[in-house]
Amino acid sequence: MENNSYIHKLTRQLSQLSDSERDDVIDFYSEYIMDANLTTEDEIVQKLGTPKQLARKILADYSIRAIDAEDQQTPNQKSEPRSKRNIRMIWLVILALMASPIAIPLLLALIAVLFAFMVAIAGVIIGTIVGVIAIAVAGIACIIGGLLISPTSIATCVFFIGIGLSAIGIMLVVAPLGYLIIKVLLEMAANFTRWLYQRFSKPRQQPKED
Repeated sequence: MENNSYIHKLTRQLSQLSDSERDDVIDFYSEYIMDANLTTEDEIVQKLGTPKQLARKILADYSIRAIDAEDQQTPNQKSEPRSKRNIRMIWLVILALMASPIAIPLLLALIAVLFAFMVAIAGVIIGTIVGVIAIAVAGIACIIGGLLISPTSIATCVFFIGIGLSAIGIMLVVAPLGYLIIKVLLEMAANFTRWLYQRFSKPRQQPKED
């Protein structure tokens, strides 16, 4: 039957879900298709979208729900860093928006805004890494230089070693500060992405939770 073909294609698109989550989704949509008396794949696509489009929305929904559920967990219960979840959620939402029936100019504008967020985050990451490395290298160079000239001038030696230690101290401050800024920017991008998805993505039928 054509509905079985649709469900089979949908199942293959949901490989990122756990077995239990995928089974719940497939059971729900199989029952939904039967209850709606959708007998051909064209009818199913007209109602739910293509298997790929529906799968993208399902994955985006599950990713958002996973982050919401994580907010209720204690640090010991969290299975992976929130930043990693946010990055995956942003990517899945972009794919879901691309599969949504919204105007192309609006879609391009939304993706451009998200891209700008990601470029800003990438810029901070690169800037932080380069800055930390530069400060560390300068600090180590000053310490080594100070040690090398210690036989000729103790005062100059102490001066350069002091500069080197100060540089390393600055590095120890800049590194966590840069990491914090990256986390904040990523959280902002994730929240904005979630808002975009909820605002512009057409709601899908969802399995009811027990």
